[in-house]
Amino acid sequence: MSASTPGDASGSAFRRVLRKCNDFRSTPAAVLVVSTMAVFSDTVVYGLIVPFLPDILQNKLGMSSSANGILFGTFGLGVLIGAPVSAYISDRWNMRKWPMVLGLVGLGATSVLFALADAFWELVVARLAQGISSGITWAVGLAMIADVYSGEGIGQAMGVAFSGFTVGYLGGPVLGGVIYGAGGNHAIAIFVGAIAVVDLIFRLLLVEPKNMSAVQALQISTNMAATESMAGVEIAPAIASNASKDASLPKAEAGVAEESPVIDEVSGSELADSPVERRTT
Repeated sequence: MSASTPGDASGSAFRRVLRKCNDFRSTPAAVLVVSTMAVFSDTVVYGLIVPFLPDILQNKLGMSSSANGILFGTFGLGVLIGAPVSAYISDRWNMRKWPMVLGLVGLGATSVLFALADAFWELVVARLAQGISSGITWAVGLAMIADVYSGEGIGQAMGVAFSGFTVGYLGGPVLGGVIYGAGGNHAIAIFVGAIAVVDLIFRLLLVEPKNMSAVQALQISTNMAATESMAGVEIAPAIASNASKDASLPKAEAGVAEESPVIDEVSGSELADSPVERRTT
């Protein structure tokens, strides 16, 4: 019988880690991680342009300040187009993972195009496409969370996902100003590309549940079983207590009967003196 070597032990530990990672890919927690990262990436990319957009429009392109509002409004129009269309397609063909991947690729590509644009019309087109990609990310990402969480869990999961939005909303403008001041448009494009690659890896590794209703039914049945089990643990002592009370009930009633005063018989004179007796006479 050969003794195990340190190499065999490390290989076995590595295989266990890989097995756990592979199992994690198909869990609701993995869906939550991917959705939170998607919301974070989208919000960071949205906020990156805030510090340097006036410099590009006013100083480099000679545009008026109203051009800033046009670009932000164009982004909103893109979200208005991308969110309902992607939600319909995702529900119609029961797909979640690949629309998320498509939305990320579009978000990364259009953000790089926006950072490298030299004309106002290019900025408008890039911003519109960026909004469409953002709408896909938000609609499908939150739908994925709703697919695998139910009851009280969905509220907690949505809270975690929106924490990604908060962090991205706070960090995006700060990172945008620092990166643009250090390396200009090209540094912004590289940073956006890096975020897109990391997020893309996580989205590709995610195993999409093939039957969303089956996942929900399994989770609901698990929650019901846990609730019934807890209820049974709480009800059992109450049943035992009631049984002991029922067992001692005859004895208690007998004691009450022995101790209760006996009603005296009413004498004939008392009846005669009563108002009822006088009326009858």
